[in-house]
Amino acid sequence: MRAASFGAAFVVLAFFALLVADVVMRGAAELSPTYLFSAAEEGGRAGGIGPVLVSTLLVVLLATLFALPVAAGGALLCSELLVHRQAWKSLVRRSFEILVSAPSVAIGLIGWSLFGQLFGLGFSILSGAATLAFMLAPLMALAFLAGLEAVPQALRAQSLALGVSRWRTLLNLVIPAARPALVAGVMLAVGRAMAETAVLVLTSGISTRMPQDVFDPGATLAVHVYHLAHNLPGGEPRAYAAALALLLVSALVQLGLARLRVQEQPA
Repeated sequence: MRAASFGAAFVVLAFFALLVADVVMRGAAELSPTYLFSAAEEGGRAGGIGPVLVSTLLVVLLATLFALPVAAGGALLCSELLVHRQAWKSLVRRSFEILVSAPSVAIGLIGWSLFGQLFGLGFSILSGAATLAFMLAPLMALAFLAGLEAVPQALRAQSLALGVSRWRTLLNLVIPAARPALVAGVMLAVGRAMAETAVLVLTSGISTRMPQDVFDPGATLAVHVYHLAHNLPGGEPRAYAAALALLLVSALVQLGLARLRVQEQPA
């Protein structure tokens, strides 16, 4: 069993190293400060990715902010309010699991119909972020729920026995104890958001112009890479450069969140 575990880990690390090496070797030649901050030209085959970076950060930030209260509320509902109603708790948890496994293109179509057409947002950063939040919320909720359930029930019981109210116990004891898992859930969601393509092609669009507000369309880095590689002749070199930029931005964001998670670990 131990040998099989090491073998599986080696295969994953080897594939990851191969992926990174391929992207770095093909994309490093095009990557430069000018490329990162200048405007795109010819649909991305020339110029840089400055507007795409801005659109990516806006979409990911808004989607995370939209999903966070929904995920937190769902996790608290399961762990605290439905603790003695296992049938309802199982139903809510199963709903989260089904949403996590739902095809992203189907969520994109629903988001386009709801936000793009019904609410009149069209192709926009706001439409993309709101749709993406539907994907992130159940993922975050499951991670939050795992963290809250990992806190011993004895801790809650001892606090209640001392006369502390349930909600003060939750805020002052349970949530701080589960905070590393909560940060891990945000890390998973942000990583998913950075890499998502199908949902955002259908909602936020493929525009490489600098967005003036959240009602403008804007391509994220993942969408930009897909568009360059599959829809624009001669766009493959710039697609690798954009993919390398996506790897670097994702790594920086994840390292920042990981540092926050370590800082929140109880002494």
